[in-house]
Amino acid sequence: MKRKPMSFDIDSSPRTSAEGVGKGKVVKERQQIGARIPTTLYRQLKAKAGMEGVKVQDLVEQAIRQFMSGTNAKA
Repeated sequence: MKRKPMSFDIDSSPRTSAEGVGKGKVVKERQQIGARIPTTLYRQLKAKAGMEGVKVQDLVEQAIRQFMSGTNAKA
């Protein structure tokens, strides 16, 4: 069975299971993504994240934000 391609409106975020959950707690909406990168690159990323005391998730989010703002270095 083939999957349908995802479509989205950049101005509206998709609903997540976190919406409306929690009593008095502020819950950030999150969307899970998947990416395949070389194993050695992932190991380096994980090691650097550990040395910096941050999560890989936080580094990926930071890189995406930098890319979206247009401040990324051109290769």
